[in-house]
Amino acid sequence: MKTQEISDTWGCLVMPSNSKDPQDLKYDDIVALFERYGVLLFRGFSLEPERITTLTNRFTAKYSGEAQRRPSRYGQKVVHDIDTSGMDMGKGVIGEKHVGWHSESAFSPTWPEVIWFYCVTPPEKGGKTMLCDGIALWNNLTVKTKSFFTANPVRYQLEIPIGKERLGKGIKPWFLNTIGTGDTYIDWDTGTLHATQLRFAMQEARSGRDLCFSNHLLIHLDTEPQIISRTMADGSGIPENILKEVSKKADELAFEHSWEKSDLLMIDNRRFMHARGAYEPDIQRELLVVQSERAKFGYGSNLTRNSIA
Repeated sequence: MKTQEISDTWGCLVMPSNSKDPQDLKYDDIVALFERYGVLLFRGFSLEPERITTLTNRFTAKYSGEAQRRPSRYGQKVVHDIDTSGMDMGKGVIGEKHVGWHSESAFSPTWPEVIWFYCVTPPEKGGKTMLCDGIALWNNLTVKTKSFFTANPVRYQLEIPIGKERLGKGIKPWFLNTIGTGDTYIDWDTGTLHATQLRFAMQEARSGRDLCFSNHLLIHLDTEPQIISRTMADGSGIPENILKEVSKKADELAFEHSWEKSDLLMIDNRRFMHARGAYEPDIQRELLVVQSERAKFGYGSNLTRNSIA
């Protein structure tokens, strides 16, 4: 394979040198690149949408459950459409709207470590995917804002559809073996899992050296029906001045990815947030998503922590 850095601090383009079969990529080489760069763009490989999981399976120990509103695609249970809804954000766009900054399912007990975006049909205009490095974002926040988030977890109140209604079975207490998850029960009459999820807005990077600001705080709640409310742990609202600071800094750090057919992005979902630019209603754009809840390689698999001097 051939590689090329995307930016000074993160991201790597991976291209074939001889074989275009992604199965010929060496596992250890890809893991090492991912641990170093956080985002890998596979381009120029013979990877059809029906074969996405031949690559993702190699690096996934467990896939995340997907929202029921996203149908599976191309005969692969873990391959799904992306959401096409969004917010106008005052941009005057009539078509598929802007989607704000977020880490995929960062509010959920099953928060993916890695997400994969595959491009079936690239848009001719607009519809770019933006990426923001959570390490750089955290380092650019004021001390006051960072102190606020290190001391205060966020509380997400969730109602997650889990299947068909089972009338007459009523409410059953439930338990999810996830840190920060509580007040959990299933309402079988509505086919809904209810839970409270506490989670800090930042977390340790795969290297163990940095903190990453990556979460579900900036995206409008209308785009995620599973979230009933989003507050701080004590029930208070998230201060507007803090959200404005974070949003402004994220926009300043934004990297715009222009899609090509058969592009595959492998993203460290607990480090990076992503967003989507708006596009006109007559523009064709088809992306697929795969969510790896747990990667086969552990945090820092190909990194060595500095020894004590």
